Parts: sequence; structure tokens; C-alpha cells
Amino acid sequence: MSVAPGTKVRVLYDFEGDAPSGELVVYTDEILILTRTDVGEGWWEGISPDGTRGLFPEAYVEIADNSYQPPPQSNNFHPLPSAPLNNQGSIDTADGWDDDWDDDETVSSYNGEQESENTLSSLPRRNTNSGISRSGTVRKSMNRFSNFVKSGGEAYIIGSSNTDVKIPREERVAIQEEGNRIVWSRDPEPFTCVVNAPEKKSKFKGMKSFIAYNITPSSTGIVVSRRYKHFDWLHERFVEKFTSISVPPLPDKQITGRFGEEFVEKRREKLQMWISRISIHPVLSRSMVFHHFITCGDNEKEWKQGKRKAECDKLVGASFFMTVDCPPQSLQLTVVENRIEQFGRFIKTMDESVKAIQDRGQIHSEKCQGSYRAEYKKVGSTFASLSAAFAIDEDSESSKRLTEAVEHTGRTYDEIGEMIAEQPKNDYVPLIEGLKEYSGMLSTYPDVLQVHKGTISKVKECQRLKDEEKMEYATFEEISARADTITNVSFAEMSHFHDQKVADFKSMMQHFIQEQIDYHQRVIQKLEDSLRMYDNIQ
Repeated sequence: MSVAPGTKVRVLYDFEGDAPSGELVVYTDEILILTRTDVGEGWWEGISPDGTRGLFPEAYVEIADNSYQPPPQSNNFHPLPSAPLNNQGSIDTADGWDDDWDDDETVSSYNGEQESENTLSSLPRRNTNSGISRSGTVRKSMNRFSNFVKSGGEAYIIGSSNTDVKIPREERVAIQEEGNRIVWSRDPEPFTCVVNAPEKKSKFKGMKSFIAYNITPSSTGIVVSRRYKHFDWLHERFVEKFTSISVPPLPDKQITGRFGEEFVEKRREKLQMWISRISIHPVLSRSMVFHHFITCGDNEKEWKQGKRKAECDKLVGASFFMTVDCPPQSLQLTVVENRIEQFGRFIKTMDESVKAIQDRGQIHSEKCQGSYRAEYKKVGSTFASLSAAFAIDEDSESSKRLTEAVEHTGRTYDEIGEMIAEQPKNDYVPLIEGLKEYSGMLSTYPDVLQVHKGTISKVKECQRLKDEEKMEYATFEEISARADTITNVSFAEMSHFHDQKVADFKSMMQHFIQEQIDYHQRVIQKLEDSLRMYDNIQ
């Protein structure tokens, strides 16, 4: 639905905005004059009856009767800046396709506060343009900074979001039933991406330097060059568009030492892990923005067109749910709520366990390189001293062979000490790196689950209205159907996580244990070699 500036809108719910942050404080049935609809994140800008200009949630208003006349503007009117809010999308100001973002620019984000309780007050029922029969004042059901409201989830649930957006065929996403599970539709043409050949480049006659990485998707075999900032841009697009999907975090940014060989290689490895994780996700891998990222070459015009298209995408946040095709089923609210709560507990417990293994692995690795190594070398040194003592007075061939055998034992323990110091890079370090990646992914789930918790709260609120005969049954069914879509998305994402968890931990643990076996077999081999030295003594 396209709404022009100057349109009058009626407030459906009380909204106690934060005035210092440029938000309005408005009350049910007040009339606002719309000034901007391009603010982003489900927010509009308008003028209140007292002439104050500010922001308010799009989901909290409806188109009003045009016969209303706005109040005179007060002398206290101060226009707000027209710059986009966070995550609305950057504006191209540079001439080149590789515009001058800082390679390690810090991007800050606001973490939402805790959800507030839903409250209702009773007023006579009236019909709205959205087709929902509402009664009373549904006060702010969620904190205005929560993912549920911020992403437009509330607007989608109650049916007041823009439903006129045309959904291209390639943007549609399918969910299917697989036994007793709900899963994403499998990618019929899976592919992989290789990140390699990091190279230091410069521009502006050497005034600005950066590292570029080659990306080669198996689907095309064509190499494209990307900087870290381009990965960062792609990550921001994913987070903005897919609020109910876990988008793994990128490796940390760094200001100093960015061109060191060791750091560049470590970053390449982590970018490889990140893009591999994206490539196996049934939704992220098939998104238009990812396709643009891995296929667009050095053509400036083509890159900027794709970049602007992604930043102007209308199917972001809760609007993404309109692209989802779900199995025809009605889900039980109590079952859904219990399943989401169980998954939340699982994520929390898994995160604690993963971090505990990381901590223990780090301590063990440090001991291997420190006290364990030192202890074995001390043992070797004592045997070496004994052999030196034997060498002082060797009165027979057997005595000489004994000296050599003891000396060999000393060297064996010294070598085992070196082996134990080197071993963590073969077993514990890969395991810790894999667990760190999972820690990053697990950290994204509280925000993902918050969207669904907001959905459950809104459905419960509407169910109370239906039970009190303040909402029509047909309207409630429409709301429940939209909630089921969000539930299907959440369940499909949960299934994907479990499938990847099984594959990843199987691989990680097999590698870890095999490396442990190989290490101990090498130790046994060295000890057996030393043992055979004594067989020659008569």
C-alpha cells in the first residue's frame, strides 16, 4: 500500500514514544498528518495534533477520513533530519563501484530492552480499513526496539502491513513437511564457494590500502574479488531481511595489523567458514543479494544496480514472511510455545557447554605448550644424565649398549615433550575454532526467538479479544494463519540448525579423536623403538 505524504492517519493504539529520540507520544483516535513513509524498519514520520513532528510505528495507524482538518502548527515545530535510520540501507555517494567504506569501520547496534506486558482497555468496537475488528486500546505490546515490532512483525500479524508488494517468483521460499519435522525446501542445485588468494591492493595513488579476496562459486566457476567491507555489507543485508533466520556473525574487525600475513590468512579462513555456512543454507544461499555478491564482476554499473536493489528491497523484516509457502496445517499454540521454549533452553545449555569445551581446550593447549612439555623434557633430561654417568666407566660392550639405550630413552622423552607441545594445533585448535563458530551462531538465536515470542504474545492477546467477543472469529483465524507462517519459518530454521549440528559435530569429533589416536600411536611408536634398544643388551 502506497501512502502519500500529507495523508491523514488515525492512531489505533496508544504509543508512548521517547520524545528525546524524536518519537511521538500519541493516543488512540488521534489524527496525525503523514510526512514521510521512507523512514524504514516499520516506522513512519508525521505531525501530531499539537504540531509536534516525530516518528511512530506504521502498524499503529490506519488511513483516516479525509474530511479531518489538521490543527495549526505550533511555533515549537522543529523538522527532523531526513537521513535514513540504521539498517535502512546506505546511499551511494562514491563514483566507483568500490565506494570508500572503511575496511574495518565499527558498526554499532542498539540492543532492545526486555518485552513489556500486554495491556488492554475496553472501548466500543469499531471496524478498520484493514478488515480487523478492534476493540479498545491495545497498548504497546512490545518494546519499540524489540525485533518483533522493529521488523514489522506486529504489523504483519494484525494484517496492517503493506500487502501490495509484488513477489517475484525467484523470491518465493518453500517450507515442507518431512516426516514429523518442518524443514526448508532443499536446494535443487547446491553449490560451494571458495575464498582464496588474498592480495593487498591500493587506490588513490597508494593513499588507501586494503586486502581483496577471490571468491569462486562452483555454480559459475567465475572468480570475483571482494573486500572485507563487502562481506560486512552483505551481512547487514541478511540481518535486515531475514529476522527469523540465524545469520552467522562475521569475524571480528581489526584496526591494527590488518596487513600482517598471519592475520590475513586467519581472516581468509574465517571468511571461508562464513561463506560456506551461507552457501549451505537453503534460504540465504538462494537469496538475490547473495547471488549478486558472488557473481557480479568488476562492472561498476552492474554492481551499483544490484547494490541499490538490495538496499531498496521491500521484502525485508516481517515482509519476508509474505514470500513463504507453508504446508496447509493449523498449529496448536500451546504445542508451539512449548517447542519454542524448549529450543530456547537447548540453545542456552548448548552455548554454555560449547564455551566450557573452548575454555578447557584452551587451558589444555597452554599446558601442552608449557608444563606438560616441560615435564617430559625434564624426564628426558634425567635419563640423559644417567646415560652420561654410565658413559664414564664402560667396561664391556653390554655396558656401552646400555648407555646408548638409556640415552635413546632420554631423547625419546625429550621428543615426546616437543610432540605434545605441537599437538594442540592438530586436535584442540581446530575443535576450538569450530566451536567458536558455533558460539557465534548460537548468539544470534535470542533475537531470532524473540520474533516468535512476540508472535505468540500477540496471538494470545487476539485470542482473549475473540473469547470476549471483541474480535470476529474470521479475523482471528487470519491472524492465526499468519502466525503459523512465522512458526513454520522458526521450525524450519530449528530443523536446519539440528541437521547442521549433527553433520558438523560428527566431523569435528571424528577429526579430534582421530588426531588424538594418531598422536598416541606416534608416542607408542617412539616408546617401542626405545624399548627395542634394550633387546640388544646381553
